[in-house]
Amino acid sequence: RDMPKLIALITKQSHLSRAEFKAYYEAYHAPLVAELLPMIKRYTRSFMPEAPEIVGQGGEPGFDVLTELWFEDEINLTLFWERIREPEVAATIRADEANFLVAEKTVIYRVDETEI
Repeated sequence: RDMPKLIALITKQSHLSRAEFKAYYEAYHAPLVAELLPMIKRYTRSFMPEAPEIVGQGGEPGFDVLTELWFEDEINLTLFWERIREPEVAATIRADEANFLVAEKTVIYRVDETEI
């Protein structure tokens, strides 16, 4: 059975190296998100390396991390959206994001994941 899933393409602040960005995200932001949003069933981050190996067409990626959020069901996804819009929760997350990412460049997609 498919679980609802969101992916976020996130861009680091320009003064941070990718290693500094990853260190902050893992030490501070990921634990904060996990604490504030316990309805997330699985939460992964795929970080671009300092010098991405580009395979195939294209150039530099327009993001520094691909974040994936899975939810047990639609009810939990709805609870996520409700909780993240609560003023205190939203303010806490936004304040932490201001330390390491460019919020206006974050793009979030609802996706369908298929496994073989």
